[in-house]
Amino acid sequence: METIFATNANIDPSMLRDIATGLVQTVKNREEIHRFAIITFEDKIKRLESVVEGYAETYERAPDGYVRNTMYPDLKIPVGEGFYREAYWVTPAHDGYIQAYGQEHGPLDTPFSLPIYARAVYSAEPTEPIPAWFHQLLTGTPSIYANLTKAAHRLDDWGVAADIARFRKLDDDLSCINAEIERLNAEADATRIAKTICEGRLELARAPKQLAHMECLATPFVRQRSEQLNTRGGWKRSAHGRA
Repeated sequence: METIFATNANIDPSMLRDIATGLVQTVKNREEIHRFAIITFEDKIKRLESVVEGYAETYERAPDGYVRNTMYPDLKIPVGEGFYREAYWVTPAHDGYIQAYGQEHGPLDTPFSLPIYARAVYSAEPTEPIPAWFHQLLTGTPSIYANLTKAAHRLDDWGVAADIARFRKLDDDLSCINAEIERLNAEADATRIAKTICEGRLELARAPKQLAHMECLATPFVRQRSEQLNTRGGWKRSAHGRA
């Protein structure tokens, strides 16, 4: 701009007006760009601060649906490289699992899913086998099983309900496996019968005699065994494979 004024002493007023208008617009544009950049950075700073606050915040009180873990003091949460931390907040899940948070976790953390099992109750009385009526409830109709699990969830040991659910699933899996075994056994029996019938047709057709010249393909042990059986049966093959 200084060069323009230095080399043009007599600048037309209209040109000066255009130059001044351009300068004003340039300043406005730069101010707008600067304002937009400030808004962008402020928004980014707020978002980063909220993330930091979220990670810094821990559950001072139990999350919704969770309670302080007093039932399973040995229940640990893996933190990597062979290290574990106490499961601090817990809630029942499904199929023998619970969900758990550590004491250092907060709202942005994902809960851990951990298996639990029924605690042993030690007593002077000997442990008795599960009675027939309890087995019936474990494997009973859906409504009976639902009532059983509802009552189990009221116990102080969530592991009882977990193992009840685990037993039910294993029993269902075993029933499916046994049904598949029965189906395969039936199929094997049918195949075995079909094989025997097919072998009988080959015997009636005297197939071994018709194809006696192929005996050389059998192993020496099988040929020797066959000759021994034929001899014991009262007849022996000739050199040409005929009696």
